[in-house]
Amino acid sequence: MTFSTPQDARVYYNRYARHAGFSIRIDTSCKSKKDNDKRKVIFVCQKAGVNKKQKLDEEGPITKKKIVRQRRRDYVDRTRCPARMIVRKTAPSQWEVVHFEREHNHEYVKKFSLTKYMKSHREIPAEEKEFIKFLHRCCITTTRAYQIMVKLYGGIEDCPYTEGDAKNLRVEYRAEYRGKDMKATLDHFEELKKEDPDFIYSYTLDEFDRVENLFWVDGAARKSYELYGDCISFDTTYLTNMYNMPCVPFIGIDRNGITIQLGCGFTRNEKTEAFVWLFTEFKKAMGDRDPINIITDQDLAMEATIAQVFTTSVHRNCRWHIVENARKRLGAFLDGKPGLADDFNDCVDNSFSIVEFEFKWQAMLDKHEINDDERFKHLYEMRNCWVPAYFMNNFFPFLQTTARSEGFNAVLKRYVNPMNSILNFVHQYKKIHDRIFGKQTMHEANTTVKVPHYLTGHPMERQMKQMYTRKLFNIFQDELQLSSSYYIVRVEGDSLLDVVPYGRCPDLLYGKRTFRVSANSVDGLYSCDCCKFQRDRVLCCHILKVFDALAVREVPCHYTLPRWSAEKVNDGDNVEVAGEPLQATQISNLGRHAVRYHTICSNFAQFVRPFMVEDESHNIVLKHVAAMQTELNARKNGGVASSASQVQSNVAQAGSVVGGGRRGGKISKKKASNASGADTTPTLQTSADLGVKDPVITKRQGRTRSKRIKNLLGLQPPKKFHVAIVVVLSIIQQIAHPSLQRSLRRNCRTKRHWCCKHFRWLYLSVWF
Repeated sequence: MTFSTPQDARVYYNRYARHAGFSIRIDTSCKSKKDNDKRKVIFVCQKAGVNKKQKLDEEGPITKKKIVRQRRRDYVDRTRCPARMIVRKTAPSQWEVVHFEREHNHEYVKKFSLTKYMKSHREIPAEEKEFIKFLHRCCITTTRAYQIMVKLYGGIEDCPYTEGDAKNLRVEYRAEYRGKDMKATLDHFEELKKEDPDFIYSYTLDEFDRVENLFWVDGAARKSYELYGDCISFDTTYLTNMYNMPCVPFIGIDRNGITIQLGCGFTRNEKTEAFVWLFTEFKKAMGDRDPINIITDQDLAMEATIAQVFTTSVHRNCRWHIVENARKRLGAFLDGKPGLADDFNDCVDNSFSIVEFEFKWQAMLDKHEINDDERFKHLYEMRNCWVPAYFMNNFFPFLQTTARSEGFNAVLKRYVNPMNSILNFVHQYKKIHDRIFGKQTMHEANTTVKVPHYLTGHPMERQMKQMYTRKLFNIFQDELQLSSSYYIVRVEGDSLLDVVPYGRCPDLLYGKRTFRVSANSVDGLYSCDCCKFQRDRVLCCHILKVFDALAVREVPCHYTLPRWSAEKVNDGDNVEVAGEPLQATQISNLGRHAVRYHTICSNFAQFVRPFMVEDESHNIVLKHVAAMQTELNARKNGGVASSASQVQSNVAQAGSVVGGGRRGGKISKKKASNASGADTTPTLQTSADLGVKDPVITKRQGRTRSKRIKNLLGLQPPKKFHVAIVVVLSIIQQIAHPSLQRSLRRNCRTKRHWCCKHFRWLYLSVWF
């Protein structure tokens, strides 16, 4: 019996072993001294040879290393099984079986469905490795990827590998760039720079040539910043890479109200020096132009950096973070003061001017007698960086918090994994960018193609439909609808009007409040106490109600700003080239090959499964599979058929002799699984001239010891006098009368008043 390669010999012997009920491995191989090529390969049973002897633990003192819980691992008991097959190279592309031992000294695995869990029968084909890697890039979890493969195979019993094998494969993919991650990332940036001349990246190294800070921004984001740099959100997030470096995305808002990316970076820590470097690089990339308004969380390092780098920007802290931190410190205090929490919320949320906020704050302090409370003094001292009344005339469209950044971070967490590399993060970041671009084009198409549902017959509604994007037009419609909840009271003719609600406005921000509008019909100038136009660049319902009272049919042109305009602007979209022939969008070659392969596998398995119960039908399938492979090999080799047909005929004989009435339909699938075992892992093209190293991989230890380890009563261990009290309790345990011991034990368990919680915890820790 001859084979063209030792791999074909292994395929044959492994299929024979699958039907017989055992697993194989390569025992040894001999190489020629002349050309260093293999001359002989020995395939043996997995139970050949003997197991390594385990070293017995020596007696001695118990150390920390000895008491660490070891992982339980099952192993294969080797029984010196003599079964083997030896192949020797007799001519070029010809390997002959020189020895075959059939007998085993152990029992076979009698159930055929269990043989797929043996090591030699659990190999993943190269095509499926690429497909699983493709699913991995699409942020599909390993469990779901394995479920997809099971579905393509037609059932879990037909899938030749386990979910654990797929998880191990993903671990290999994650370790692919380990030690070469940053070099590969910088090489990828160079490729992007060739495609996009406006692409910019920069980085810094520490004293060990390890990347410490990293920043990049593409040309589309730089163009978008020219239009939407009037308000950006900034926040850091963790658990995005294996180095535990905080991710720092810059977030903006486009004319459709969609969150857009304006650059991204990584820093080694959240210190002022790192933020100064990052913000400086961001400013350089954006043409030394400061953002007009910026909102961040309450971080001292960020605050100091923004004051140093973005000197002309208006900095605002996230209101939610500050109020949440205040509630953590004032929770019990607010519960003990009825009405204080409502007055605090009313003072912060319903103050539309600085004077009003100052008046309400002092009234709250006097009412609840908390003028000397240090916590409220601290909140008041930092009022100009978080209270909404201080930012009524600054453009922060539809936000008072860093919810935009936190929402983007939440989306980012669904795309990346904390065990992945920086290069993987860059690829996933690009996918999020493509997803956002798809949303932008969808909103543009919705604005251009579709007609909205009009709520009223007012001519302003038709006018704004032409001016605004669809998202902003819907917001305008909401304000127009809210205007019906008010009526007008003239204070000074047509120049000063009060807009009074009939009962309570459906908008919680407005409530039962009366707003005053100043009007100048000659110049077309209007202003409202709510300052919505200054904050959001959208007219409020109060001014719209005044328009209705003064018979204003169209919105003045200076209130329809280009910021929310539906007109086409150059915001970094792809440029369409006229005159080129239109072509249908097609799937990539890799995707087409993957779809074809798995469709054929699934259809073939579904077709032949009903015929596998009969030996005759099984032999017919094997015959046609062998003929098909002969024809395909002849086409691949230019008309010269390989000896694979002989291998298939041998496999068919082995399946009919050894398998008997077993499910031989798995043979053709396993042939495809093992015959294509070539390594298709792409090689890394790194820049050898860059002396760049990866950052240190940070291991996450989980919760702290004080939160992780508690006693049976759930009490925290005491911080003081631990050793002294333990010694005293140890003495009590030794000298106390048995009846006293039982009494103490009973009282401790029932938590009686005779001991404090720290003493009780220490007593139980010693006693039990």
